[in-house]
Amino acid sequence: MSYETDDLPGTWYYLRDQERGRMLESELAHECGSNQHPMVGQRVEAVACCGTCDDVLFKLLDRQSWAIVHLTWRRETNPSWPSCDVMENWSEVIEEMADRGH
Repeated sequence: MSYETDDLPGTWYYLRDQERGRMLESELAHECGSNQHPMVGQRVEAVACCGTCDDVLFKLLDRQSWAIVHLTWRRETNPSWPSCDVMENWSEVIEEMADRGH
């Protein structure tokens, strides 16, 4: 199943603007101030955003998996922030998006 052609649930939408995607990727790197955060050092691609909150779907390029990250828009030192949920396949991504009720 190709994720690029699937409809996303709720207020989620695909990022079509590459510049905005790069900005979100940079913001993620900035926010992960703790070396213990699971996203530190990950090569990512911003794929989709939630239209009602600061959740962003990133494709983890080296692991061939996905992460939904709640950006905080500030540098964090607690490894729990920004919060993230990692999923191994696309059906888990769609389920997580729908469960968040956005």
